[in-house]
Amino acid sequence: MQASFARFDNALIEHVFQPLADLITDRIGLDPLRVVGICLDAASIAWILSQAGALTQAVTQWDAAASFLRMLLLVLGLVALTSLRVVFRRGRIRNGANPLRVAMLPHRGIVLALLAARLVALAGFAGVADLAMLGFAGCALYLGACAARPPARRRSRWLAISGAR
Repeated sequence: MQASFARFDNALIEHVFQPLADLITDRIGLDPLRVVGICLDAASIAWILSQAGALTQAVTQWDAAASFLRMLLLVLGLVALTSLRVVFRRGRIRNGANPLRVAMLPHRGIVLALLAARLVALAGFAGVADLAMLGFAGCALYLGACAARPPARRRSRWLAISGAR
């Protein structure tokens, strides 16, 4: 099962998200890791919106236990998204392969499974906001996997000065 998901994951990266990352970099001029940050910010906003209704209802009904649990769930989700942003920020790739591409494989699998489950049980504004959060988080994980392009071959300085090719 893991090998088949790894092939599917690799196909998504190579045929969907790498061309998207290249397009964003070439046309808009944004670094893919900056786009990852934007996607995680959008996911955080969508998470807040998805939890706002239930939290408001618990507070207005003076249900202390439900309010505490809803607030805890909201904060936990925001901490998870923020820590993911820190991982991508610290994971700046110098040369070679992107270590986050392999390390984030289980995360991408979980987000895709949750996305599929949310599509099946889509109900109300909270469901749409939850779907948006999962979509943005998934885009961030996949674009983060595409952040490191293979290093461009550079000519030596001596060849550039001498005009040799």
